[in-house]
Amino acid sequence: MPSSTSTAAAPPRSMLFVSGEKPERFAKAMAAGADLVCIDLEDAVAPAKKEAARADALRWLAERSTDSVQPAVALRLNAVRTLEGLRDVLALADATVMPDWVLLPKVEAAADLQCVHAWLGTRCPPLVALLETPGSIDGAAAIAQAGGPLGALMLGGADLSAELGAQFGWDALLYARARILHAARAADLQAWDVPHIDLKNPEGLADETRRVLALGFDCKTAIHPQQIPVIHDAFMPPAERIEWARALADALPADGVAGAFMFRGGMVDAPVIRNARRILARAGQR
Repeated sequence: MPSSTSTAAAPPRSMLFVSGEKPERFAKAMAAGADLVCIDLEDAVAPAKKEAARADALRWLAERSTDSVQPAVALRLNAVRTLEGLRDVLALADATVMPDWVLLPKVEAAADLQCVHAWLGTRCPPLVALLETPGSIDGAAAIAQAGGPLGALMLGGADLSAELGAQFGWDALLYARARILHAARAADLQAWDVPHIDLKNPEGLADETRRVLALGFDCKTAIHPQQIPVIHDAFMPPAERIEWARALADALPADGVAGAFMFRGGMVDAPVIRNARRILARAGQR
């Protein structure tokens, strides 16, 4: 069953992770220009600092500005099958303010998501399932059908490549990306990609972002503020494609509905029109 929340809002182009044990960096992350900022309570927090990071993150969420110009905020919990993950969910259930998204790492089955939804109830934000193991990639389609507030599937490429014994690179993760993308689209979900970890290679980040966009992904995540402008630049279609899409949109009837017709020497039909609209959306036009 498709998620009821997956199409409620436009997908973020970018999400920036910030460590939950570094609350002094939250404001800097919010000012980095990302569409979404994720406070990470999992991998970025040492075991001995989990409790303090959890408390600091929830306190900051309760006190943060609700100014509409601020980016949305996500919270990455610990894996729901761990004791720290259970503590995260219980603390979130008692929190006065919810984040805009909740990321659940190491999801292995739809039941993981359904449990969190049941525990958080009607206040449960849209969930993002991180698929990080061979089993989760094999079960991507079933996980995507969890329903409820599931809004996106995300590739957890670092953990997955480690479990596969594979290089953390494009070729080794292409199959997993394709499985995630197909599962997400079949369930009307968004698809988010793993961060590019080489901070000294912005050209590599730009190339990888363009590749995941070409596959059909919606969001490229980041681990440093300097990556956000690179990601957003990669999202911008070439000027000639924007001009083509704008001209095609202007050629449509006032109600935007048209059958097949000739445009600039080529045949245009519904799929081509949808592609033009995607181009305009990424260019910030309508």
